[in-house]
Amino acid sequence: MKKSFVAVALSAVAVISTGCMGGSGGDAGDGTADGDKPSYTITYVEDQPDWQEIPTLDIDHQQWTDPVDIKAYAQLCYSDDELFVHMWADEENIRAEHPKSDPLGHTYEDSCLEFFFSPVTGDERYMNFEYNPNCCVCIQIGKTKEDRIRMAFEEDIFNARSSRIDGGWEIEYSIPFDFLRNLYTDFEAVSGEQIYGNFYKGGNLTVQKHYISWSPVDSEEPNFHSPQDFGVLIFE
Repeated sequence: MKKSFVAVALSAVAVISTGCMGGSGGDAGDGTADGDKPSYTITYVEDQPDWQEIPTLDIDHQQWTDPVDIKAYAQLCYSDDELFVHMWADEENIRAEHPKSDPLGHTYEDSCLEFFFSPVTGDERYMNFEYNPNCCVCIQIGKTKEDRIRMAFEEDIFNARSSRIDGGWEIEYSIPFDFLRNLYTDFEAVSGEQIYGNFYKGGNLTVQKHYISWSPVDSEEPNFHSPQDFGVLIFE
C-alpha cells in the first residue's frame, strides 16, 4: 500500500541536533564532475535489485587514526520510485550497543555504515543516513554539521534490514523518492542527472576506532560533514 509521505514527514519527530562527527560542514558541491572527485554510476533497475549485478565501490580511504584491518563497501541502484542502498563491512570486532528502538541513539559510537548525499545541485542541504548493526539510525538534514535537524519516524519507511555475514555485517535499505521530494521539491532521478555524496565507515567507541571514506575528506580533524568533498553520483 502506497504511504502518504507528506503525512509521514509532518508526523516525524524532528529534533535539533548537532551532527555525529567533529568539525563543521562546508558548502555543497558545485555541480561539476571535473577535478579529482571519484564518481559512481547508479544502476537503474525495474524492480528489486539483484546486488550480484550492481557495481561495488570501495570505502577504503582511512584518515585521522592509525590504519585498521577493516574494509567496507557500498552499492547503489534506483527504480522509478526509490533509491536502494546496500553497504557492508569486513569487521571482526563489531560494536552494536544502541537498539533500533532508540530514536536518538548515537550510532556513530557503534560500528556504523553511513551514506551522506546532496540530492539537488544548488541546494546546500545534505542528508546523512547512519546505521549500526541493529538498524538503529541517525537521519539528519541541514547545510552544515551544526545546523541540522534529526528525524525520527513512527514507522520504518526505509525498510532497513541488517544481518551478520562472514567476517562482518551488512545493511540494506531504500529511500523513497516521494520522501525526498517532500524535502527537495526539485529532486529528479533521471538518466544523466548528477548528485553528490560520500560513503563512510566509522566507530568511535569500537575496539579499533576508525574513520574510513569513499571520497577523501580534506580536514585535519575527524569530520564526515564535508559536502565539498562529496564524490559524484550519476543516474544511469
